[in-house]
Amino acid sequence: MTRRIVVVGAGQAGMLLALGLQRHGYEMTVIAERTAEELRTGRVISNQCIFERALQHERSQGLNFWDEKAPPVNGIAFGAGQPGVPEPVIRWESPLEQPAQSVDQRLKMSDWLTEFARRGGEIRHDRVEPDGLAALAREFDLVLVAAGRGPQFGRLFARRPELSPFTGPQRAIALMYLTPNQPEFYQGVTFALAPDGEWFSLPVLSVTGPVYGVYFSGYLGGPLDCWDDIRDVEHFFEVATKAVDRHFPWLAPILRNTAPNGPLDYLKGKVTPVVRDPVGTLDFGAKVLAMGDTAVTNDPIAGQGANMAAHCAAAYQQTILDQGDRPFDEEFMRRAFDRFWQTAKHAVRFSNDLLSPPPPHVLATFQAAQENPVVAHRFAALFNDNSDYTAWLTDEKVAMAYLASLA
Repeated sequence: MTRRIVVVGAGQAGMLLALGLQRHGYEMTVIAERTAEELRTGRVISNQCIFERALQHERSQGLNFWDEKAPPVNGIAFGAGQPGVPEPVIRWESPLEQPAQSVDQRLKMSDWLTEFARRGGEIRHDRVEPDGLAALAREFDLVLVAAGRGPQFGRLFARRPELSPFTGPQRAIALMYLTPNQPEFYQGVTFALAPDGEWFSLPVLSVTGPVYGVYFSGYLGGPLDCWDDIRDVEHFFEVATKAVDRHFPWLAPILRNTAPNGPLDYLKGKVTPVVRDPVGTLDFGAKVLAMGDTAVTNDPIAGQGANMAAHCAAAYQQTILDQGDRPFDEEFMRRAFDRFWQTAKHAVRFSNDLLSPPPPHVLATFQAAQENPVVAHRFAALFNDNSDYTAWLTDEKVAMAYLASLA
């Protein structure tokens, strides 16, 4: 029996699952708002870095189209600054055990949509609202909603307050791609802390080739919440240069002798972190399943969005394969999400904790990492596998005992 499955949304989670199931003989349909060409030529979608565990799932599906083209992300560099001090008071670097990778989502999703169609998948170009899910539920055996973090499906998939400590955005965020990707740029993720927010930067493979992505994360109402009135990319670059000079002066050379990569290569916004009930019930009783950012939305501060999307696709794919010919009922849906949650719960805690000022034992860990590469390496590894975080840095006694053991 051929199982017919539809994925609403053409992002990292939805496309990876659709392409994966397609290889296993499922009759797959993807509903995408934009064509591959519209995606490729449109505004930048996100700043992303996918680490080794998530990359392995892409590679296992034969979807690693950019391994020979994307600049490797080889490590994590950390810096913490204080007002009026030109150099960071804490600074360290650590290599990653395996390189990470950042591929512009415009490039990745347009290529994946093209590949999906080449393999015989059906693509429907439409914007599906919650009211439109009923017709899909009658047509398909399973409806997966991977429509991103937008609010339109909020009523269908209820917020789980016990897992969602925030009721609104915690940061004003902004990103920009710079060109050229200069050799002197650090070929890893630069993560910087300042009293008013955070900075991230890394090498990216964009639609135009290698670029350098810079990302600002500012406390709401603070001086790094300065992007609302941005008019165009030149204005963005001007504001960004002033922000770096003031808050991250040791990183100011990154914006020297370079320029924005293109008029659509900047983005600004705010994200509310939330965990939702993954099962939605339609008016006539049919069930639909949320995935990716629709189910679990993290603030981008920990760089986990695209990684969790890949882990979600992997967990859902395996659960669907295990289900065989049995119906895709609510029990199946909750089992699929629970499998994903075993990974996602660590990323949620890691991301949410980074939104608060670091407690003394975490600051002590950052300081120790400056002197001891073992500590730096352990922290850098959290971005690839966050499971160590909940067993380590969430517990002050465990964290301080670890530092004492090294001393």
